[in-house]
Amino acid sequence: MVLRMEHKNTHNRIRISLIYYIPVVILYFLNMFIPVVRPGVLATVILAAVCVELIVRKQFRFGEFEDRLMAAYFLYNALSVIWLVRGGFPVSVFVQEFVVSLLPVVFYYVGRSAETNVYFKYFIYAVLFVGITGILLQIVMPQFYIDYSYRLSFVSKADAATCRVRMNSFVGSTVLGFVSVAAMIASIPFIMSKGKKQRLFGIASMLINLIAAFMSNQRSAMVVAILVVLYFNYLIFFVYKTLDRKYFVFELGAVVIAFIALCVVDMDAVMKIYYRLVSLPDAVGERSEQWVAAVNNMYSTWLGNGLGANGHRALGIEDAHVIADGGLVKMYCEQGVFGFSMFIYIMILTFGKGIKNVKEYCVELGIIFVALLQSVGSNILAFQLATPVFWYAVGRVHSPDGQRGTES
Repeated sequence: MVLRMEHKNTHNRIRISLIYYIPVVILYFLNMFIPVVRPGVLATVILAAVCVELIVRKQFRFGEFEDRLMAAYFLYNALSVIWLVRGGFPVSVFVQEFVVSLLPVVFYYVGRSAETNVYFKYFIYAVLFVGITGILLQIVMPQFYIDYSYRLSFVSKADAATCRVRMNSFVGSTVLGFVSVAAMIASIPFIMSKGKKQRLFGIASMLINLIAAFMSNQRSAMVVAILVVLYFNYLIFFVYKTLDRKYFVFELGAVVIAFIALCVVDMDAVMKIYYRLVSLPDAVGERSEQWVAAVNNMYSTWLGNGLGANGHRALGIEDAHVIADGGLVKMYCEQGVFGFSMFIYIMILTFGKGIKNVKEYCVELGIIFVALLQSVGSNILAFQLATPVFWYAVGRVHSPDGQRGTES
Protein backbone atom coordinates (compact mmCIF):
# COMPACT_ATOMS: atom_id res chain seq x y z
CA MET A 1 0.00 0.00 0.00
CA VAL A 2 2.76 2.45 0.90
CA LEU A 3 4.64 1.60 -2.28
CA ARG A 4 1.57 2.51 -4.31
CA MET A 5 1.85 6.07 -3.05
CA GLU A 6 5.22 6.55 -4.71
CA HIS A 7 4.28 5.76 -8.30
CA LYS A 8 3.92 8.80 -10.56
CA ASN A 9 1.45 8.73 -13.39
CA THR A 10 -0.47 11.80 -14.46
CA HIS A 11 -2.15 10.95 -17.74
CA ASN A 12 -5.55 10.23 -16.15
CA ARG A 13 -5.73 12.96 -13.51
CA ILE A 14 -8.67 14.75 -15.06
CA ARG A 15 -10.82 11.73 -15.81
CA ILE A 16 -14.44 12.38 -14.88
CA SER A 17 -14.68 9.04 -13.11
CA LEU A 18 -11.78 9.82 -10.78
CA ILE A 19 -12.99 13.28 -9.73
CA TYR A 20 -16.67 12.25 -9.60
CA TYR A 21 -17.21 13.32 -5.99
CA ILE A 22 -15.90 16.87 -6.46
CA PRO A 23 -18.60 18.20 -8.88
CA VAL A 24 -21.35 16.17 -7.21
CA VAL A 25 -20.57 17.59 -3.76
CA ILE A 26 -20.45 21.11 -5.22
CA LEU A 27 -23.91 20.56 -6.72
CA TYR A 28 -25.32 19.52 -3.34
CA PHE A 29 -23.68 22.56 -1.74
CA LEU A 30 -25.17 24.93 -4.34
CA ASN A 31 -28.60 23.47 -3.70
CA MET A 32 -28.61 25.25 -0.33
CA PHE A 33 -28.59 28.60 -2.08
CA ILE A 34 -30.18 27.79 -5.43
CA PRO A 35 -33.18 25.46 -4.92
CA VAL A 36 -33.63 24.97 -8.67
CA VAL A 37 -30.32 23.08 -8.74
CA ARG A 38 -31.20 19.39 -8.83
CA PRO A 39 -28.07 17.65 -7.54
CA GLY A 40 -29.53 14.16 -7.97
CA VAL A 41 -30.45 14.75 -11.61
CA LEU A 42 -27.15 16.43 -12.44
CA ALA A 43 -25.21 13.69 -10.61
CA THR A 44 -27.01 11.19 -12.85
CA VAL A 45 -25.77 13.13 -15.88
CA ILE A 46 -22.23 12.88 -14.50
CA LEU A 47 -22.71 9.13 -13.98
CA ALA A 48 -23.80 8.88 -17.62
CA ALA A 49 -20.62 10.76 -18.58
CA VAL A 50 -18.61 8.21 -16.60
CA CYS A 51 -20.25 5.43 -18.62
CA VAL A 52 -19.34 7.20 -21.86
CA GLU A 53 -15.77 7.60 -20.61
CA LEU A 54 -15.52 3.88 -19.88
CA ILE A 55 -16.86 3.03 -23.32
CA VAL A 56 -14.48 5.42 -25.09
CA ARG A 57 -11.51 4.12 -23.10
CA LYS A 58 -12.69 0.53 -23.66
CA GLN A 59 -12.69 -0.16 -19.94
CA PHE A 60 -15.87 -2.18 -19.70
CA ARG A 61 -13.98 -5.44 -19.40
CA PHE A 62 -15.63 -8.84 -19.36
CA GLY A 63 -12.65 -11.15 -19.67
CA GLU A 64 -12.65 -12.35 -16.07
CA PHE A 65 -15.38 -14.30 -14.33
CA GLU A 66 -15.90 -11.50 -11.78
CA ASP A 67 -16.49 -8.99 -14.58
CA ARG A 68 -19.15 -11.17 -16.19
CA LEU A 69 -20.76 -11.78 -12.81
CA MET A 70 -20.98 -8.03 -12.21
CA ALA A 71 -22.53 -7.55 -15.65
CA ALA A 72 -25.06 -10.30 -14.89
CA TYR A 73 -25.89 -8.68 -11.54
CA PHE A 74 -26.45 -5.32 -13.24
CA LEU A 75 -28.59 -6.87 -15.99
CA TYR A 76 -30.68 -8.86 -13.51
CA ASN A 77 -31.53 -5.76 -11.51
CA ALA A 78 -32.27 -3.81 -14.69
CA LEU A 79 -34.68 -6.52 -15.85
CA SER A 80 -36.43 -6.49 -12.48
CA VAL A 81 -38.50 -3.56 -13.78
CA ILE A 82 -40.63 -6.24 -15.45
CA TRP A 83 -41.86 -7.87 -12.24
CA LEU A 84 -41.80 -4.53 -10.42
CA VAL A 85 -44.48 -3.22 -12.77
CA ARG A 86 -46.39 -6.49 -12.58
CA GLY A 87 -46.40 -6.09 -8.81
CA GLY A 88 -48.30 -2.82 -9.19
CA PHE A 89 -45.47 -0.29 -8.95
CA PRO A 90 -44.98 2.56 -11.42
CA VAL A 91 -41.85 2.63 -13.59
CA SER A 92 -40.84 5.91 -11.93
CA VAL A 93 -39.98 3.99 -8.73
CA PHE A 94 -37.58 1.82 -10.70
CA VAL A 95 -35.99 4.75 -12.54
CA GLN A 96 -35.37 6.72 -9.34
CA GLU A 97 -33.83 3.72 -7.60
CA PHE A 98 -31.83 2.75 -10.70
CA VAL A 99 -29.90 6.02 -10.82
CA VAL A 100 -28.95 6.00 -7.13
CA SER A 101 -28.22 2.35 -6.36
CA LEU A 102 -27.66 0.48 -9.63
CA LEU A 103 -26.08 2.91 -12.10
CA PRO A 104 -23.16 3.56 -9.67
CA VAL A 105 -22.23 -0.12 -10.15
CA VAL A 106 -20.25 1.15 -13.18
CA PHE A 107 -17.63 2.31 -10.67
CA TYR A 108 -16.68 -1.35 -10.32
CA TYR A 109 -15.24 -1.03 -13.83
CA VAL A 110 -13.62 2.29 -12.92
CA GLY A 111 -11.80 0.63 -10.04
CA ARG A 112 -11.11 -2.44 -12.14
CA SER A 113 -9.41 -0.36 -14.83
CA ALA A 114 -7.88 2.54 -12.90
CA GLU A 115 -4.11 2.66 -13.09
CA THR A 116 -3.83 5.00 -10.11
CA ASN A 117 -5.51 5.73 -6.80
CA VAL A 118 -6.25 9.39 -7.53
CA TYR A 119 -9.91 8.58 -6.93
CA PHE A 120 -9.40 8.27 -3.17
CA LYS A 121 -7.55 11.59 -2.99
CA TYR A 122 -10.40 13.49 -4.64
CA PHE A 123 -12.90 11.52 -2.60
CA ILE A 124 -11.19 12.74 0.59
CA TYR A 125 -11.17 16.33 -0.69
CA ALA A 126 -14.91 16.17 -1.32
CA VAL A 127 -15.74 14.57 2.04
CA LEU A 128 -13.56 17.06 3.93
CA PHE A 129 -15.50 19.87 2.25
CA VAL A 130 -18.75 18.27 3.38
CA GLY A 131 -17.48 17.73 6.93
CA ILE A 132 -15.83 21.11 7.48
CA THR A 133 -18.82 22.95 5.99
CA GLY A 134 -21.13 20.94 8.22
CA ILE A 135 -19.11 21.79 11.34
CA LEU A 136 -19.16 25.51 10.48
CA LEU A 137 -22.89 25.44 9.78
CA GLN A 138 -23.45 23.58 13.03
CA ILE A 139 -21.62 26.30 14.95
CA VAL A 140 -23.11 29.35 13.23
CA MET A 141 -26.50 27.80 12.38
CA PRO A 142 -27.67 30.52 9.92
CA GLN A 143 -31.36 30.81 9.14
CA PHE A 144 -30.93 29.87 5.47
CA TYR A 145 -29.40 26.56 6.59
CA ILE A 146 -32.24 25.89 9.02
CA ASP A 147 -34.75 26.52 6.21
CA TYR A 148 -32.74 24.30 3.86
CA SER A 149 -32.62 21.45 6.40
CA TYR A 150 -36.37 21.66 6.92
CA ARG A 151 -37.04 21.83 3.16
CA LEU A 152 -35.08 18.62 2.62
CA SER A 153 -36.70 16.94 5.67
CA PHE A 154 -33.38 16.63 7.49
CA VAL A 155 -35.23 17.98 10.53
CA SER A 156 -38.85 17.88 11.67
CA LYS A 157 -38.90 21.46 13.00
CA ALA A 158 -37.31 24.56 11.49
CA ASP A 159 -35.34 25.72 14.53
CA ALA A 160 -31.69 25.73 15.55
CA ALA A 161 -32.16 23.39 18.53
CA THR A 162 -33.60 20.65 16.32
CA CYS A 163 -30.86 21.14 13.71
CA ARG A 164 -28.17 20.72 16.35
CA VAL A 165 -29.41 17.27 17.43
CA ARG A 166 -27.28 15.77 14.65
CA MET A 167 -25.00 17.22 12.01
CA ASN A 168 -26.47 16.85 8.54
CA SER A 169 -24.13 19.23 6.72
CA PHE A 170 -25.79 19.69 3.32
CA VAL A 171 -26.11 15.98 2.44
CA GLY A 172 -27.94 14.40 5.40
CA SER A 173 -26.61 12.64 8.49
CA THR A 174 -26.85 9.08 7.12
CA VAL A 175 -24.70 9.81 4.09
CA LEU A 176 -22.38 12.04 6.11
CA GLY A 177 -21.78 9.27 8.64
CA PHE A 178 -20.80 6.75 5.98
CA VAL A 179 -18.64 8.92 3.71
CA SER A 180 -16.80 10.31 6.75
CA VAL A 181 -15.85 6.83 7.89
CA ALA A 182 -14.95 5.79 4.33
CA ALA A 183 -12.70 8.86 4.06
CA MET A 184 -11.03 7.89 7.35
CA ILE A 185 -10.08 4.57 5.78
CA ALA A 186 -8.98 6.23 2.53
CA SER A 187 -6.66 8.46 4.62
CA ILE A 188 -4.58 5.51 5.86
CA PRO A 189 -2.17 5.35 2.86
CA PHE A 190 -1.46 9.06 3.22
CA ILE A 191 -0.68 8.71 6.93
CA MET A 192 1.69 5.83 6.18
CA SER A 193 3.43 7.49 3.23
CA LYS A 194 7.00 8.81 3.37
CA GLY A 195 6.14 12.39 2.43
CA LYS A 196 5.61 14.80 5.33
CA LYS A 197 2.83 16.74 3.56
CA GLN A 198 1.03 13.51 2.73
CA ARG A 199 1.23 12.35 6.35
CA LEU A 200 -0.09 15.65 7.67
CA PHE A 201 -2.91 15.58 5.13
CA GLY A 202 -3.79 12.01 6.12
CA ILE A 203 -3.75 12.77 9.85
CA ALA A 204 -5.88 15.91 9.40
CA SER A 205 -8.35 13.96 7.25
CA MET A 206 -8.54 11.14 9.78
CA LEU A 207 -9.26 13.49 12.70
CA ILE A 208 -11.73 15.78 10.90
CA ASN A 209 -13.69 12.86 9.49
CA LEU A 210 -13.70 11.12 12.88
CA ILE A 211 -15.26 14.26 14.39
CA ALA A 212 -17.78 14.49 11.53
CA ALA A 213 -18.76 10.82 11.93
CA PHE A 214 -19.56 11.33 15.62
CA MET A 215 -21.30 14.66 15.04
CA SER A 216 -23.61 12.96 12.53
CA ASN A 217 -25.07 11.20 15.60
CA GLN A 218 -25.58 8.05 13.53
CA ARG A 219 -25.10 5.02 15.77
CA SER A 220 -23.71 2.83 13.01
CA ALA A 221 -21.29 5.59 11.94
CA MET A 222 -20.01 5.96 15.51
CA VAL A 223 -19.45 2.22 15.88
CA VAL A 224 -17.63 1.79 12.58
CA ALA A 225 -15.56 4.95 13.23
CA ILE A 226 -14.28 3.31 16.41
CA LEU A 227 -13.62 0.11 14.47
CA VAL A 228 -11.69 2.07 11.82
CA VAL A 229 -9.43 3.58 14.50
CA LEU A 230 -8.75 0.08 15.84
CA TYR A 231 -8.20 -1.20 12.28
CA PHE A 232 -5.74 1.63 11.60
CA ASN A 233 -3.75 0.77 14.73
CA TYR A 234 -3.75 -2.90 13.78
CA LEU A 235 -2.27 -2.05 10.38
CA ILE A 236 0.39 0.29 11.76
CA PHE A 237 1.56 -1.78 14.72
CA PHE A 238 0.92 -5.37 13.63
CA VAL A 239 0.68 -5.64 9.81
CA TYR A 240 3.10 -3.05 8.44
CA LYS A 241 4.95 -2.56 11.74
CA THR A 242 5.52 1.06 10.78
CA LEU A 243 6.00 2.04 14.43
CA ASP A 244 7.35 0.22 17.45
CA ARG A 245 4.57 -1.27 19.55
CA LYS A 246 5.61 0.84 22.55
CA TYR A 247 4.01 3.80 20.78
CA PHE A 248 0.72 1.94 20.91
CA VAL A 249 0.84 2.25 24.71
CA PHE A 250 1.56 5.99 24.38
CA GLU A 251 -1.43 6.36 22.06
CA LEU A 252 -3.71 4.57 24.51
CA GLY A 253 -2.54 6.91 27.23
CA ALA A 254 -3.24 9.94 25.04
CA VAL A 255 -6.73 8.63 24.26
CA VAL A 256 -7.49 8.13 27.96
CA ILE A 257 -6.30 11.67 28.76
CA ALA A 258 -8.35 13.14 25.90
CA PHE A 259 -11.43 11.22 27.07
CA ILE A 260 -11.05 12.49 30.64
CA ALA A 261 -10.60 16.04 29.36
CA LEU A 262 -13.76 15.74 27.25
CA CYS A 263 -15.68 14.48 30.30
CA VAL A 264 -14.55 17.52 32.28
CA VAL A 265 -15.33 20.01 29.50
CA ASP A 266 -18.63 18.57 28.20
CA MET A 267 -20.00 15.55 30.06
CA ASP A 268 -23.38 15.95 28.38
CA ALA A 269 -21.81 15.27 24.97
CA VAL A 270 -20.07 12.15 26.32
CA MET A 271 -23.31 10.82 27.79
CA LYS A 272 -25.17 11.59 24.57
CA ILE A 273 -22.70 9.48 22.61
CA TYR A 274 -22.82 6.75 25.26
CA TYR A 275 -26.61 6.46 25.18
CA ARG A 276 -26.60 6.39 21.38
CA LEU A 277 -24.07 3.56 21.31
CA VAL A 278 -25.73 1.39 23.97
CA SER A 279 -29.09 1.77 22.20
CA LEU A 280 -27.76 0.07 19.04
CA PRO A 281 -29.06 -3.45 19.91
CA ASP A 282 -32.51 -2.00 20.63
CA ALA A 283 -32.50 -0.31 17.23
CA VAL A 284 -32.02 -3.67 15.50
CA GLY A 285 -34.85 -5.16 17.54
CA GLU A 286 -37.16 -2.27 16.69
CA ARG A 287 -36.57 -2.71 12.96
CA SER A 288 -36.78 -6.50 12.87
CA GLU A 289 -40.60 -6.47 12.73
CA GLN A 290 -40.45 -4.20 9.70
CA TRP A 291 -37.96 -6.56 8.03
CA VAL A 292 -40.02 -9.68 8.76
CA ALA A 293 -43.19 -8.07 7.39
CA ALA A 294 -41.39 -7.08 4.19
CA VAL A 295 -39.89 -10.55 3.67
CA ASN A 296 -43.25 -12.24 4.30
CA ASN A 297 -44.91 -10.05 1.67
CA MET A 298 -42.44 -10.47 -1.18
CA TYR A 299 -43.93 -10.62 -4.68
CA SER A 300 -41.64 -13.55 -5.49
CA THR A 301 -39.16 -15.15 -3.11
CA TRP A 302 -36.88 -16.15 -5.98
CA LEU A 303 -37.10 -13.03 -8.14
CA GLY A 304 -37.85 -10.42 -5.47
CA ASN A 305 -40.14 -7.41 -5.72
CA GLY A 306 -38.01 -5.50 -8.22
CA LEU A 307 -35.54 -2.65 -7.82
CA GLY A 308 -37.01 0.15 -5.71
CA ALA A 309 -40.09 -1.70 -4.45
CA ASN A 310 -38.96 -1.59 -0.81
CA GLY A 311 -37.18 1.77 -0.82
CA HIS A 312 -38.24 5.25 0.22
CA ARG A 313 -39.32 6.01 -3.33
CA ALA A 314 -42.21 3.56 -2.90
CA LEU A 315 -43.72 5.55 -0.03
CA GLY A 316 -47.43 6.12 -0.44
CA ILE A 317 -47.95 3.22 -2.85
CA GLU A 318 -50.59 0.75 -1.73
CA ASP A 319 -49.24 -2.55 -0.33
CA ALA A 320 -45.65 -1.27 -0.48
CA HIS A 321 -43.52 -2.52 2.43
CA VAL A 322 -40.92 0.21 2.69
CA ILE A 323 -37.76 -0.70 4.58
CA ALA A 324 -36.66 2.64 5.97
CA ASP A 325 -33.60 1.23 7.75
CA GLY A 326 -31.95 -2.00 6.70
CA GLY A 327 -30.19 -1.92 3.36
CA LEU A 328 -29.29 -5.62 3.18
CA VAL A 329 -32.85 -6.76 3.93
CA LYS A 330 -34.08 -4.21 1.39
CA MET A 331 -31.75 -5.69 -1.22
CA TYR A 332 -32.97 -9.21 -0.47
CA CYS A 333 -36.64 -8.21 -0.78
CA GLU A 334 -36.06 -6.37 -4.05
CA GLN A 335 -33.64 -8.84 -5.65
CA GLY A 336 -34.94 -12.11 -4.29
CA VAL A 337 -32.86 -15.25 -3.82
CA PHE A 338 -31.33 -15.05 -7.32
CA GLY A 339 -30.16 -11.45 -7.23
CA PHE A 340 -29.13 -11.39 -3.57
CA SER A 341 -27.15 -14.60 -4.03
CA MET A 342 -25.20 -12.94 -6.84
CA PHE A 343 -24.45 -9.99 -4.58
CA ILE A 344 -23.31 -12.25 -1.74
CA TYR A 345 -21.14 -14.28 -4.13
CA ILE A 346 -19.50 -11.07 -5.41
CA MET A 347 -18.70 -10.12 -1.82
CA ILE A 348 -17.31 -13.60 -1.07
CA LEU A 349 -15.03 -13.43 -4.12
CA THR A 350 -13.94 -9.93 -3.18
CA PHE A 351 -13.07 -10.72 0.42
CA GLY A 352 -11.52 -14.02 -0.66
CA LYS A 353 -9.08 -12.25 -2.96
CA GLY A 354 -8.54 -9.26 -0.68
CA ILE A 355 -7.76 -11.22 2.48
CA LYS A 356 -5.04 -13.15 0.64
CA ASN A 357 -3.19 -9.86 0.31
CA VAL A 358 -4.38 -7.60 3.10
CA LYS A 359 -1.39 -5.29 2.73
CA GLU A 360 -2.39 -4.54 -0.84
CA TYR A 361 -6.14 -4.20 -0.36
CA CYS A 362 -6.57 -3.04 3.24
CA VAL A 363 -8.18 0.27 2.26
CA GLU A 364 -10.65 -1.27 -0.17
CA LEU A 365 -11.58 -4.10 2.22
CA GLY A 366 -12.15 -1.58 4.99
CA ILE A 367 -14.52 0.54 2.90
CA ILE A 368 -16.46 -2.50 1.70
CA PHE A 369 -16.74 -3.90 5.23
CA VAL A 370 -18.03 -0.68 6.84
CA ALA A 371 -20.53 -0.20 3.99
CA LEU A 372 -21.94 -3.68 4.54
CA LEU A 373 -21.91 -3.27 8.31
CA GLN A 374 -23.76 0.05 8.18
CA SER A 375 -26.17 -1.44 5.64
CA VAL A 376 -27.52 -3.72 8.35
CA GLY A 377 -29.39 -0.78 9.86
CA SER A 378 -29.21 1.92 7.16
CA ASN A 379 -29.91 2.05 3.43
CA ILE A 380 -26.32 3.09 2.67
CA LEU A 381 -26.22 1.46 -0.77
CA ALA A 382 -29.30 3.37 -1.88
CA PHE A 383 -27.59 6.77 -1.81
CA GLN A 384 -26.02 8.29 -4.89
CA LEU A 385 -23.26 9.81 -2.74
CA ALA A 386 -22.38 6.55 -0.99
CA THR A 387 -22.67 3.75 -3.55
CA PRO A 388 -19.91 4.80 -6.02
CA VAL A 389 -17.03 4.54 -3.54
CA PHE A 390 -18.29 1.12 -2.43
CA TRP A 391 -18.30 -0.33 -5.94
CA TYR A 392 -15.03 1.40 -6.78
CA ALA A 393 -13.42 -0.40 -3.83
CA VAL A 394 -14.83 -3.73 -5.05
CA GLY A 395 -13.39 -3.08 -8.51
CA ARG A 396 -9.98 -2.17 -7.08
CA VAL A 397 -9.74 -5.52 -5.35
CA HIS A 398 -10.32 -7.23 -8.70
CA SER A 399 -7.93 -4.99 -10.65
CA PRO A 400 -5.17 -6.82 -12.58
CA ASP A 401 -1.74 -7.30 -11.04
CA GLY A 402 0.67 -4.52 -11.91
CA GLN A 403 -2.10 -1.94 -12.06
CA ARG A 404 -1.99 -0.79 -8.47
CA GLY A 405 0.20 2.29 -8.62
CA THR A 406 -1.15 5.49 -7.09
CA GLU A 407 -0.65 9.18 -7.43
CA SER A 408 -0.90 11.33 -4.36
